[in-house]
Amino acid sequence: MDRNVVELIAALCEKGVLLDRMQVLLQEEQECMTSLDLARMEENQQEITAGMERLARLSGQCQEMIAALGTELGMPGNSTLSPIIERLGAPEKQALREAQQSVTGNARALQGALALHRRLIEDSMNVVGRSVNFFNRIFNPGQTYGGAGAFVNAGRGNSGFVSKEI
Repeated sequence: MDRNVVELIAALCEKGVLLDRMQVLLQEEQECMTSLDLARMEENQQEITAGMERLARLSGQCQEMIAALGTELGMPGNSTLSPIIERLGAPEKQALREAQQSVTGNARALQGALALHRRLIEDSMNVVGRSVNFFNRIFNPGQTYGGAGAFVNAGRGNSGFVSKEI
């Protein structure tokens, strides 16, 4: 098997493992959010950041390998894997196709996990926003009309539940 193909397969397999790890880290982050474990969430964020940086580097390397392999096979400027797979011999074609399908499946699964994660965060932020609004209405009731038609301040002072300044 061609050395460039073997290296590309190895890189794709590593990328697949990393995508799986990112799913695990997202699940851990969700558990940290629900258990309010802020210390572990900070550690988890650092791991996610490192994983994303590694994933970006690995993706760049894979793109370079695909371009080089495309040039080697007479397809200069090629940036996708599928045309390369079609030009390879049977054992290389099968191995590379399996690696491609594995990475594609892992990427789809991660996208689904990210969508779920996004909804969880959005829902959490909506609950916090509604709670803040509720308390602000309690502490700062609006003005109403009195019996004579004039505004009556029904407030209990000008308290603020949340400071809007940083």
